Amino acid sequence: MSISPLSRPPLMPAPKTAHRSSSSVSRASPRVPARATPRPARQASDRRREDRRRTLQASDEAIEARVRLRQHAAVVRALPWMSMMSALGALSVAAAAPAAVPQAPLWGWLVALMVLTLGHLQFWHQCRRQGRPLHIHRRRIGAYELQAGLTGLLWSAPPVLMAFGGDATLGVVSGATLMTVLCAGSLTLMSMPRALHAFLGLLSLGPVIGAGLQGGLPAWSLLLQWLLLAGIAIASSRGVQRNLHARVSAEVKSDHQMQLVGLLLRDFEEQGSDVIWEIDAGGRLCHVSSHLAEALGREAATLNDRSLLGLLAELQKDLPESERESAGQLHERLTEGQPFRDVLLPMMVGGQQRWWSMTAKPLVNERGTPVGWRGVARDVTQARHADRRLTWLAHNDTLTGLTNRAHFRVLLEKVLGGAKAREQAGGPAHCGAVMCLDLDGFKNVNDTLGHATGDALLVEVARRLKEAAGRGQVVARLGGDEFAVLMRSVRQDDEIGAAGQRIIEAMRAPCEVMGAAVPVRVSVGIARFPQDGMTVDEMMQHADLALYDAKSHAPGSVRFFVARLGEQVRRRLVLERDLREAIERGQLELHFQPKVSLRDWTVTGFEALLRWNHPEHGPISPVEFIPVAEESGLILQMGEWALGQACLEAARWPDPLQVAVNISPVQVMAQNLPDAVQRALQRSGLAPHRLELEITESVFINETRGTVERLHALGRLGVQIALDDFGTGYSSLAYLRRFPFDTLKIDRAFVRELLISRDARSIVRNILALAQSLRMSTVAEGVEEPMQVSVLEAEGCDMVQGYYASRPMPARDVIEFVLNWGERHRPDRPRDFDLANTETAALPQTLPETLI
Repeated sequence: MSISPLSRPPLMPAPKTAHRSSSSVSRASPRVPARATPRPARQASDRRREDRRRTLQASDEAIEARVRLRQHAAVVRALPWMSMMSALGALSVAAAAPAAVPQAPLWGWLVALMVLTLGHLQFWHQCRRQGRPLHIHRRRIGAYELQAGLTGLLWSAPPVLMAFGGDATLGVVSGATLMTVLCAGSLTLMSMPRALHAFLGLLSLGPVIGAGLQGGLPAWSLLLQWLLLAGIAIASSRGVQRNLHARVSAEVKSDHQMQLVGLLLRDFEEQGSDVIWEIDAGGRLCHVSSHLAEALGREAATLNDRSLLGLLAELQKDLPESERESAGQLHERLTEGQPFRDVLLPMMVGGQQRWWSMTAKPLVNERGTPVGWRGVARDVTQARHADRRLTWLAHNDTLTGLTNRAHFRVLLEKVLGGAKAREQAGGPAHCGAVMCLDLDGFKNVNDTLGHATGDALLVEVARRLKEAAGRGQVVARLGGDEFAVLMRSVRQDDEIGAAGQRIIEAMRAPCEVMGAAVPVRVSVGIARFPQDGMTVDEMMQHADLALYDAKSHAPGSVRFFVARLGEQVRRRLVLERDLREAIERGQLELHFQPKVSLRDWTVTGFEALLRWNHPEHGPISPVEFIPVAEESGLILQMGEWALGQACLEAARWPDPLQVAVNISPVQVMAQNLPDAVQRALQRSGLAPHRLELEITESVFINETRGTVERLHALGRLGVQIALDDFGTGYSSLAYLRRFPFDTLKIDRAFVRELLISRDARSIVRNILALAQSLRMSTVAEGVEEPMQVSVLEAEGCDMVQGYYASRPMPARDVIEFVLNWGERHRPDRPRDFDLANTETAALPQTLPETLI
């Protein structure tokens, strides 16, 4: 009997059960109602369950396929020995058979067994010629089982033939041969229990039939031994099968993991920036990959068996000594024999400096003896550059390259800490200073020339500042146009002042930036240590106070911190805190100062003036608390309260009387001013023409389109608009043409010198003539003397306001004052009064173009 050549089906054929399952689902789907469609979460769970089932099925099939390969290999290895033993045994039995044995069945049996044996040998030879197969189909294992059963059936014939005429010699030869066949067949088919079952089951028919035909105790005793031996073989076969299955299962899982690791490593080396390296126990590179060789700029053949440390020394020879110490750190880690991570190694590759991060673990053999190292090298050059860049950004200003605010504070803290330690140790006093400075008018540069020019100006200022500060001094940009200089060690104030003057002198020449000559002026504030403070916050605060003092009183100068500046700031902080409480607790009140008409000497209205009677410090001047309110943002809340309260009080006055309310520039810039005015009029019931809003010229310094629009919106409400402190602020008169004011108020500074200064009288005369030509009424503030009233009346002023008429009064005294005003007489000019040099100043018929 011959065996067909082995076929080579795919390694992992697609399971047919999956097709049956999908088809069954497709057939069942029409019967599922629409509302029974599983939700997305359940669908995802079903998909995961199906994926797991298919994965397990594929894994089981791979194990079974490999088990079949092992079974096939075991059979092929034992097949020639089994065939030769079977042939020799058959010949021995035929030779020992006496004449009494039927010859025809005997020779038929012998021929059939020889044909089967030759078929086995032919199959073995064919397997040797084809080599090791990749896959064994289940049908091949079924063929083995069929041939095993056939072989067992043929070998069951001798005991039956022996019962028909055998003698003792044939019995011995036949029994020994059967025992040999049982053992050989069991060893050959040990890994295939089903084939072994078929072989032993059919082989045992002969002894059973022979014992039944012969009878007697010896025959049954031999049969029992035979069956025990066959049982032992079957039990052993099952154990071998279990062990084989377990071993193959472990191998499949291990191969799967190795394939996964291999894929990951290949992808790791081909696509990642990391490379794998390995050295033997002597520190020599081995298994050098092309990726590693390419990263080192060498050929792989030249790197094998090269000393790793020797290669690093060659790659680091052009680096500074401090950076070559990293190779020694790697040598220490390798000598210690413990796994290590992220050892940083600089090296020169291809003329460029690179940084590698080395990670590795030791390799050991099965006896635990170290045989080398395997690890990963990661090129971290970009990360290293990024870290350096981040470190630089953390300490330096990105625009100018100077030290930034945070690092400046750290350096200052170190200097102050050293000074404290030196002082505590009894050493000589360690003195130094902090300068704070900024550019005067820098905002105008950004607004007029653009931010690009402003940035270029800051870069040029930083360059000049570093040159003027000199070596050893820390120059920082705190933000915007604010700079600082830390003088670490100075002895005399003259030395500090001279350094500040050098800085101011360095900035005198205009800066040529982006084709424009930009004038620069700086103010410098200085705080010294230890006398002005020994903490960072104290030094920075005191230097800022000195800078504020310089900008307020002498822009472009150097000012040292003095204690009074701190007192002023502390008082301002107290005022700001208490002012918030004053608004909430109703500590503010309005006083009213009358305005008197020079035409008929009657009271035309009152100006509302805000007053604050502090519970601890007493009355506080508006000159002091109004700027605090404007800077802190409280002026909006205060202004709206004052506006509403003034309207409520004026609504109680006789109809002709007006009330004037001062409006801060901060309120004018607020978008809700017209709404606030309208709300105040509606709540109080005051007629709009009885309300006058007084604004100052400073509103037009930062004029925008919205500023004029809001003023026109106020005019459309019907209220009067007065320009307060005219002539003391903004130099242009163009806004008088863009917005028609109702009233011009002459500042008290001109009125005060009206009787003693010809220039003051000329200014007042021109203001009055200008107002008359623009059809505006005029009010002179600060009138305190009768002769001032007479001169203003003679010059054509409409109204006066000041202490001569009355000091500001509480709201409760207004009506009584109006009722009693009739008893006051207009002042008369004395006959002998003469104003020297009072010639009328010539007023131009048309205004100069520069004033429009």
